[in-house]
Amino acid sequence: MKTLRVCYRAVILVGCLIFHIVWVVVPALFRGRDLDHAFNTSQLWLGWVLHQLGVRADKKGSPPPGNFIYIGNHRCYLDGILAMSEVRALPVVKAEVSNWPLIGYGARRTGIIFVKRQSKTSRTGALDAMREALKMGFSVLVYPEGTTHLQPTTIDFRTGAFNLAAKEGYGIVPMAIEYKEESDAWVGDETFLPHFIRCFGRKRMYIKIRYGEPIFSDNTDELVKMAKDWIDENMLAIRQEFELEKTTEAIPAFAD
Repeated sequence: MKTLRVCYRAVILVGCLIFHIVWVVVPALFRGRDLDHAFNTSQLWLGWVLHQLGVRADKKGSPPPGNFIYIGNHRCYLDGILAMSEVRALPVVKAEVSNWPLIGYGARRTGIIFVKRQSKTSRTGALDAMREALKMGFSVLVYPEGTTHLQPTTIDFRTGAFNLAAKEGYGIVPMAIEYKEESDAWVGDETFLPHFIRCFGRKRMYIKIRYGEPIFSDNTDELVKMAKDWIDENMLAIRQEFELEKTTEAIPAFAD
């Protein structure tokens, strides 16, 4: 059963990626890149794909209207996919993703901002792209820890996005995400395929995500502290909720 489930979900994922790329890229060849069309298409299929993959998410709070810099803790590649199913934002992702089969091609054609975190030139270029997207009225999605991890709270944040928000008056929207099974985190040297088989061979994957209210300040350090404190507090609270649900053998927050 596990093998059949993984194969079915892999076919669904690949098929939807191909559909998404064709639906976004082909029109772009004739009328240029259309980010509104890309966002609408992404949100149309991302929620359905996540449901087919067995992902069940309990969400509290909601993305506010307007363009903001969304800041979240980082556990897995699903973090951004979950957020983008609700948030009209251009994600900032590591440059290696641009080389992934299918996913990388689609990402390059739909406005995703790539960054080589070890390169100052690349980081500067990513900040310029974020600034341009915000000026155009779009939000951006950033994971400032720069890597996935298993720590109970956030690790050190890179401050580039916070500098941009402080200098130009954009709000920071903090997000916290946790997975019921801590082993769902994609960490270490594990490659994509073994992680996919291990996680999506199960019938369900349960995730909780929380959105905070926008934070404003013209002081970078203050923005970092407020966002970090909010995310840490909510990460710990979500973990406590999961532990309580395990002891009661219930998952009342999740709709099937």
